[in-house]
Amino acid sequence: VRLNNEHDESTTTLNTKITDLQKDLDIATDDNEALTKKMKEASEDIETKQTQLECLEADKRDLSKQLEATQQKHNADLESFKLQEETLKADIAEGVETIASLQGKVESTEMELKKMSAEHDESTAVLDTKIRELQKGLDIATDENESLNTKLQ
Repeated sequence: VRLNNEHDESTTTLNTKITDLQKDLDIATDDNEALTKKMKEASEDIETKQTQLECLEADKRDLSKQLEATQQKHNADLESFKLQEETLKADIAEGVETIASLQGKVESTEMELKKMSAEHDESTAVLDTKIRELQKGLDIATDENESLNTKLQ
């Protein structure tokens, strides 16, 4: 009986331990399933983040290409503007030289015009004097002619 009692106790103890172990196993399995679910969600999150990262890197490459193209266009425009500026500076310098040359010609022409005006004034004075002298001579000749005509008549 005693052996039977010990056996029953031992069986009860073992059954209790088995039940406790089964409960622990169920808890561990549930925890394992929860962790597996969390790992799966984390893995999906990582995949999503990886896809987002790849998209961002592609956008970054595209934007870098656009920036480089814009920078190259800007540099080309800047060079073009510099060339235009140099051309305009050369045109201005040429214009200044032309103005200086024309100013010299204008001054020379003004001097020549003053000289011609003085010569004209002098010629006019000489011609006026000759005209007066001729008029006097004509007046004298006309008077003498009338005087001779009067004597002839």
